[in-house]
Parts: sequence; structure tokens; C-alpha cells
Amino acid sequence: MAASKEPQVKISEDEMQAFLYIADEIKDDYDNEEAVRRFLSEKGVNSGIIEENLRELLEKQLYGREILIAEGTQPQNGVDGYYEYKFNLDYSKKPKIRPDGTVDYWSIKMLETVEEGQVIAVYHKAYQGTDGMNVKGKIVLAKRGRDQVPLRGKGFERSEDGNIYTALVNGKIEMMNGRITILPVYEVSGDVDLSVGNIDFRGDVIIHGGVCSGVSIKATGTITIDGIVEGAQIEAGKDVVLRSGVMGASRASITSRGNITAKFFEYTRVHANGSIQADVFLNCKVSCGGSILLDGKKASIVGGDVWAIESISVDTLGSDGEVKTKVRIGNDAAVMRRISVLKNKIEVEQENLSKIEEGLKVLQDVKNDPRRTELLRVKIRDSALLADDTAELNKLENQIERARGGNISVKGKVYPGVCVEMDELRVVVREEQERLEFVKNPDKIVMCQLES
Repeated sequence: MAASKEPQVKISEDEMQAFLYIADEIKDDYDNEEAVRRFLSEKGVNSGIIEENLRELLEKQLYGREILIAEGTQPQNGVDGYYEYKFNLDYSKKPKIRPDGTVDYWSIKMLETVEEGQVIAVYHKAYQGTDGMNVKGKIVLAKRGRDQVPLRGKGFERSEDGNIYTALVNGKIEMMNGRITILPVYEVSGDVDLSVGNIDFRGDVIIHGGVCSGVSIKATGTITIDGIVEGAQIEAGKDVVLRSGVMGASRASITSRGNITAKFFEYTRVHANGSIQADVFLNCKVSCGGSILLDGKKASIVGGDVWAIESISVDTLGSDGEVKTKVRIGNDAAVMRRISVLKNKIEVEQENLSKIEEGLKVLQDVKNDPRRTELLRVKIRDSALLADDTAELNKLENQIERARGGNISVKGKVYPGVCVEMDELRVVVREEQERLEFVKNPDKIVMCQLES
């Protein structure tokens, strides 16, 4: 820098640093702390003086060079409050495949349970941050941390300071849309037989043993059974997990509004609104609103009637004894007929409601007229019928749409005696084949070689 009659001060663009230059020619005028401080103040540098650098300037005669003389204090931004959850919801509801190709049904975890008094969450409050100050003495605002709203739900309590959340009951813990709910769980440590009796429970049921013949188990939630299920009736409002399978003896029935996972099924009626995953179906009657996946090392369908809306994937289909085995996907003619009936019915119901509305308009100014009262009653009834029929039609049309492009794939052998149906089409396998994919064309079912 060129010499001048007074020192020079450079302030950074963000005003967080100030640099001082004092030429040798004027050092005698600024050889004391008071003079330097007075000059800096005149130039607007009122904060953040670096005392050590100022002292070195005077003691070591650091004239004729630019030195950092002041530095502002950076703001410390705040941190938002957050919850530390003491339970695990990051688990897989699907079984793991072992290295040898078998399926580990014990790896399935359908729910997380907590005990009364257990801490389920700890809240860490927001740190509001600390404001900074630049070299001109102006405050530099920090970003403020924001606190979270208290947890919502039921089955737990919040401490007085609002930081600790504790379970009030034993049960299953769920978290959906930021809301935590602890629901009751019915748990049986051993087998369920006639001495235990039937179970009908609002919530989830966990049975660590088996279920004997003649027993009925119903739950609005998920049913998990560790042992063998015999000729029992199992009905779940959500999923069903059968870690050891079913030996049904033509008396067992497994029904789920969700998905079903099991090691095997023998001589059992099985229905799931969702999908089904298993190793073996032996002489079973199966219906499924989604897809059926049999992907274990010995995954097979032998005998029975197995039907899915979307797709079926299996390793072996049929047996070398040419046991009659039917597999089908899609929708049969009865579904199409029902859709046609519903459409006609809905049209009539809509016309009737229009006529009722016209009648009500004519009678709207007539008080205490029994005809108007009767029309209102009929309107309520017919509106409910229309709503029900419309919902059923939408469900069936969605079912038709989900079935489009469906297929049946067989990774291993397909034996004679296997009958494949897709919607209204049908084909019977006459000779043993391997690695097939059954695909629906407009007028026939085509058997293609399954790609590797």
C-alpha cells in the first residue's frame, strides 16, 4: 500500500474482519494503544479487536504491513428439537432367503411390542442459537432452532417437563403420520387347544406354540403363530404369519384381509385380500387378491386349486405322479357378469333417485305431508344402496385392471396334469416341461420359455 497521512483500514464484505495498515512514515503518531483504538473507532471498527495482534503491532513495530486487527463473532445457529425413539419400526415383514436357498420364516417381524413403564421416546429441546457481532458492533442474528409439537396418540404418557414419553400398557406400538399408538396384544406362551378355547380379540394375537384342530382364532389385527396349525380356523383383519405352516387335514381355513406368509400349506383353504408367500401348497384351495409367490428351495404347487388375481410364481408345478393341479390368474366370467349386473342396477337406482328428487321439489312447500316423509325415507334407503353398489363396482373394476398383464412363471418343472386358466382361457399341460411362463394372448394362453 502507498504511504498516506493516516492509517488505512479495510473491512471485509461481510464485515466480519478488519485489516489495519500503518505506514512507517506515520508510525510515531500511532505508537500507543490509545491512538490506534481511537483511529479504529473513527473508522467504524468498534468490536472484536484482537488484543494480541494490537499488542504485537506496538511491541514488535509491525508497521508497513497489513495485519488483521479485528474479527467479529460468528453466530451459532440453533438446532431444531428432535425425538429420540426407543423402539424399532425399521424392520422387514418379508422373510429372508438363506444362503442355501431356503426361506427363513422366523426372520419375519410383524410388530414391535413395548411394556408398561418402558420409555418409548425422549425429546431433545431445540437449541435457540447465539447471535454474533461484526467488527462494526452490529448484531448478526443466528438462525433460531424450532421446537417440535408434542407427540400425539394413545397408550402412553408425557412427563411434566415434556421430555420423556412412557408406555402406559403392554402392547404393540405403531407409528403412522407422526401419531404413536400402543394397542393391546393377546399373547399365548404355548399351544392353543380346546382347553384354552377359541380366541376372538380386538388387536394382534401372538401364539408361541401351535394351534390344535377344532380351535378358532379371530383378530382384528395381525395373527402370528410359531408352531404347526392343524385343522383350525384362523381369521385376521390384517396379516397372518405362520412360521411353521399348516397341516390342515381338509379342515383348516386361513383367511386374511391383508397378506399371508407361511412355510407350507397342506389340505387347507386359504384366502388373502393381499398377497401370499409360502414354500408349498399341497392339495389346497387358495384364493388371493394380489400375487402368490412360492420362492423357497422346494417351492411347489401340487394338487388343489390355486387362484390369484395378479400373478403366480413357483419353482415346481404339479408332480411326476401327474396329480391334477389347477392354477389360475385373473377373473372368471362370473366377475364380468357381476360387473354388468351392477352397472344396470346403478343406472336404475340413479333414475329412481332423480324421480324422488323431482317429487320432493313438488312437495317442498307442503308441511306434514306423509308422501314427503315416505319419499325422504326411500331416498335415504336408495342412496345407501347406490353407494354400496358403486363401491362394489369400483372394487371389481380395479380387480380387472390389476389382472391385466398377469402371468404364471415356473422356474423349474411343469408336469402333465397341470391345468392353467387365465380369465376365460384354459390350457392343459400334456408333457413335462421346464422353465415356462404362461402369458395370455387375446384368444389363447401361450407357453413361453422363461428368461434366465
